[in-house]
Amino acid sequence: MTAAATIPLGTIYDRRTFRITESVSAHIGRVRKKLIEKIDLELGALNLNTHQSVVIVRLAEGLGSTASDMCRAMTHDPGAMTRLLDKLESRGLLRRAWDGKDRRSARLALTPKGRALYPKIVAAQASVLNRMLEGFSRGEVRALEEFLKRMLANA
Repeated sequence: MTAAATIPLGTIYDRRTFRITESVSAHIGRVRKKLIEKIDLELGALNLNTHQSVVIVRLAEGLGSTASDMCRAMTHDPGAMTRLLDKLESRGLLRRAWDGKDRRSARLALTPKGRALYPKIVAAQASVLNRMLEGFSRGEVRALEEFLKRMLANA
């Protein structure tokens, strides 16, 4: 995009004609809701939901190692995260290793059973995304990813 083609800050939406239900935020929200619904259906065969799968994926990919890390990444409150982690631990999918220096903090680690679910979760997520992106070209998907990254960078 050239400098001449960029729109000055604040002029994309005009407050006089702005319709929240047709805004980027509304569309992103609806897509997120539908993605979670579809991924939950796909993960049902594994007896998991989307939020549980995110914890497993983040641990498998080294994107966090504590409940606090997961809370920040998933915007869950500590109580909800504790319940989610308790459920995964009771199913033998992860374990908590308590830090001897700080009794409030525990390192999270996948068990072999939890690690074995990782490729199945990735396959389920990819399958749902491929269905929802039907009719898009690879270039369009890469452009969409870049647009969303730019929105995050602007946040």
